[in-house]
Amino acid sequence: MAKANHQANVVRVGEILPHPNADKLELTTVEGYQIVIGKGNFKTGDLAVYIQPDSVVPQTEAFRFIWNDHVGIDGVVPEKRRRITVKRLRKEYSEGLLMPLNDVLPEYAGMHLDVVAQNIVGMDVAERIGVTHYVPEFDKESTTADVMAAPRRRYPKTLRGWFWWTLTKLGLRFAHRSLALDVAFNYPVYDVDALKNHKTWIQPGDLVHVSEKIHGSNARYVYVDGVQYCGSREQWKKDGSNVWCNAFRQFPEIGVWCQANPGKVLYGEVGPTQKGFRYGAGEGETFFFAFDIYDLKGNPPTMGDPGGVRTWDWPGSQGFGLLAPTLYVGPFDDNVLMLADGKSVVPGATNVREGIVVRKVHTNVTLKVVSNSFLEKDSQ
Repeated sequence: MAKANHQANVVRVGEILPHPNADKLELTTVEGYQIVIGKGNFKTGDLAVYIQPDSVVPQTEAFRFIWNDHVGIDGVVPEKRRRITVKRLRKEYSEGLLMPLNDVLPEYAGMHLDVVAQNIVGMDVAERIGVTHYVPEFDKESTTADVMAAPRRRYPKTLRGWFWWTLTKLGLRFAHRSLALDVAFNYPVYDVDALKNHKTWIQPGDLVHVSEKIHGSNARYVYVDGVQYCGSREQWKKDGSNVWCNAFRQFPEIGVWCQANPGKVLYGEVGPTQKGFRYGAGEGETFFFAFDIYDLKGNPPTMGDPGGVRTWDWPGSQGFGLLAPTLYVGPFDDNVLMLADGKSVVPGATNVREGIVVRKVHTNVTLKVVSNSFLEKDSQ
């Protein structure tokens, strides 16, 4: 089952409100997200498909109004030009896209509304209509990925640079070697869903730990059978000049902790991997902020055996010091959500806060709240 924020769900349109600053626009709320819609495009009770921010729509006729102005000479529109983002329309946030059901699923046109609703409201139709989740270029997994600590220029500035840039674009530069490492174990890929999609998981008064969400690339480190492994979100990496291995070398605390806790996986955010989000890291330096520990109690996982009982824990509780900054510890209420906005509290950082990660203390419930200000800036 796809994560809730990777889905495109069929919904019934709820209450429609006037836009306070535009006569031709209206507002509605879907699954906790505010959407700006054209006046008269929907009425309460209509069936629609809600597409969340950071989704990529297909290059099909129904979505032509999004991609039509960005067709390349090869007839293809890049994913980033088909990405659904958070936008502010006449001072009101629009968090995603609402599409009439008949526009994206014309097979239901002409059918009785209530009959259709009984069968498909709540259904995830992302795969059916070709909607995918947006993955930034710096975060995509590839055996040819070689992300350095310092951010790359958009284009090279020397003749030699242009030579290697051209080979890379042609897929030739790293054809002779793979940067992915084959392993015998199978630790999980780390992913966190949005709090808006699971509002009942954390109730008012629940004790929560709130940390700043760091904008970088997912990293994981583990020491198994006398060998230290460094990995990205989906790949274990061969030792080399990539941001994951560079961070391991720059911060010996990672290796010390891993060797003291063999088999436990240390997860964190590593970078910089995108311009403007250095979090105080100097030129040629990396940053690393731990946010979770995976502990397998029992048999270790292998490709054919999921292993024993798995638990997650805040790294600070197990003696690890390179942590994403804590913003709040206490009972959960609506004020916690306001912590998603603002400047990063990392010393030396000059960027906006990406958002927050909310962990329900003494449970495995961990959810995120991404700042609309960040999403708006990130989509520009």
